[in-house]
Amino acid sequence: MKRIALFCTVMVIAAISHDLKSQNLTIGAGSGINFSDIHRVGTTGYWKPKPGPSAGLFVRWNMTPLLGLQTGLDYSTVYYEYHPYLLEEGPIIYPFYEPQLLPYPDFIMLPQIESTNHSFLTMPLELTLTIPSRPSLTLGAGMFYSIIMDQDRGDLYFTDDLSGNDHGYLFTVSVDYPVNERLSLFAGVRFVTGRKLMCEGRDYKHGYSDLMAGLSFGLGGDGAGVTEEGKGENPVNENISLTWFAGANLSWNSGNVNRDKYSVYAGPSAGFLADFRLGGSRTRFSTGLILERAGYSMRDSSNSYYLYDQPSAEVNTRISSDYVVIPALLDFHFGRDECLSISTGPWFAARLNSQCRGTAINTVSTSTSYRLREITVNDDITEVTRRNDFGWMTGAEVSLPVRGMTRINLGVQFRQGIPEILNLDNAGIDESEKDVYVRNSVLTLRAGVTVPVYKTGR
Repeated sequence: MKRIALFCTVMVIAAISHDLKSQNLTIGAGSGINFSDIHRVGTTGYWKPKPGPSAGLFVRWNMTPLLGLQTGLDYSTVYYEYHPYLLEEGPIIYPFYEPQLLPYPDFIMLPQIESTNHSFLTMPLELTLTIPSRPSLTLGAGMFYSIIMDQDRGDLYFTDDLSGNDHGYLFTVSVDYPVNERLSLFAGVRFVTGRKLMCEGRDYKHGYSDLMAGLSFGLGGDGAGVTEEGKGENPVNENISLTWFAGANLSWNSGNVNRDKYSVYAGPSAGFLADFRLGGSRTRFSTGLILERAGYSMRDSSNSYYLYDQPSAEVNTRISSDYVVIPALLDFHFGRDECLSISTGPWFAARLNSQCRGTAINTVSTSTSYRLREITVNDDITEVTRRNDFGWMTGAEVSLPVRGMTRINLGVQFRQGIPEILNLDNAGIDESEKDVYVRNSVLTLRAGVTVPVYKTGR
């Protein structure tokens, strides 16, 4: 509660420090779909992301043309589905019994399914930053408080009473396209992570991501919409541009322990970058947010599904982590119309979750029997990986003008991580000054579009 009180105090101080003439309100309503993402789970089973409905209202107080304070009321129903693997001792006469199969296996894996559902009434409070492009981009970060309106406890795995409310953090990205001076269409994505345990007997916390779309309407001020380029009311800011992009990456483990045994992993990459021209030069400072899935693959014998260790089962798994990458790059432009560019600089990444998926085959043979067991691996290994990563990034890009300051881009980018990404304590590995078991290396090919940013007039 102290953190929430401090956050609210900072928002109020920021609000009253600006001229009241710059204030206006934006109200909106939307609906969409959420995908469950329960937090702090282990390797005893697989929590399947399930879709559920989301809807809500919001009010954004635009303290300045760029900064705002947003709150609202949201309703979401989140469905969790658990696929555990239970150990059963002794012989299991299924699907048949044959005496020649003796000795019996000491355990067998039996898949089960259990669901638990929760309906939330959520009240968020966010600080927002709006980039006045067309479409405009709004970023938000803040806290929330949720009241659980209804829940199905799933008694098989939740023996204690479930919590009746939740609180935590949320992060949003929204794109607004103006229909006229007041009315806009918006679409956004939100990541919600709860901080309260779902119940005392289980180390689980609520979490989900949702996609929403709807309508917003501006009140007060000079209007919420961005006028057409050339009308003179909102001239283009030639020193700032916004680039949206998407692509695919190849990532691999560049640690120094058994490096040659690991294979590459292919994943998606998408995000945006804001470029700020430095003076009158062709050099720009570039930063933004990149959502990226990176990891590595294993295809060899190991007694661990996510790290090569003593030979045991034949492992064929893919280990991946979802990251929010924040770069800080110097972008050097060359050629006619600045069509070529080279960028380099540091980056920081926040890990959202980590998964290990695939199969493992274990064989046991004696003079009188032979047993082969195939295990489907769907492990959440988030707690085995570190929350953050950082390193150095470099890239090259070709940019072609289309209309005005709108451009189409095609580029390649490589980022190299520096630290160990495994949490060695949670993985049960002794710390070493020389050994790095897993380190991220990511090569990304992407395409995008650059749109102009408009001046705010103040």
